[in-house]
Amino acid sequence: MKWMRLRIILPVLLFGQLIMFSQNENLTEKEVEQIKKEIIQRAEKQATDLQNLDYEQIMTFYADVDDFIVYGDGYYWGDYITIDRLWKSFTKNVKENTWTFSNPKIHVFNKDVASLLVEFDHHRTHPNGAKRGGHGCFSFGLQKIESDWKVVTMHVTHNYDVFDENGEIRKWWINLMPENREKN
Repeated sequence: MKWMRLRIILPVLLFGQLIMFSQNENLTEKEVEQIKKEIIQRAEKQATDLQNLDYEQIMTFYADVDDFIVYGDGYYWGDYITIDRLWKSFTKNVKENTWTFSNPKIHVFNKDVASLLVEFDHHRTHPNGAKRGGHGCFSFGLQKIESDWKVVTMHVTHNYDVFDENGEIRKWWINLMPENREKN
């Protein structure tokens, strides 16, 4: 069943990529560089907002759209509500936080659509003194909405110990998924 969906979705995505890529031909090199600069500035603001644990500002990076999608660590996590609940919980349950982005790679599809792939490092301290952190990468699909670059799709990979004491993958996001919200 998964392979059937992939065979249907992959050609649609590739066709969409070709259409968007061809639209980039209308942009000058200067325009592309300006867009990349705007995206870097927006990502740096997001890193600062994360470091400051400013939930309201963190959420300005994400578009509240019906087709918002988030995947993480090899699994589908959910939608905009998922990311909203994730950052709300994170900012309430962390005392100190450092967050840095590095090695950004940006592809501009057209004046309103781009992708940003970036590595991150973060270290946090919880109110009980427990420390966590790690390294990973984000892949963001960005759209310019009301003159601001916003995330409409994202994928995150964390490179830290993802296994619980039984050797099972710790799926901490499972309760945030749309199909599990009503159960909580």
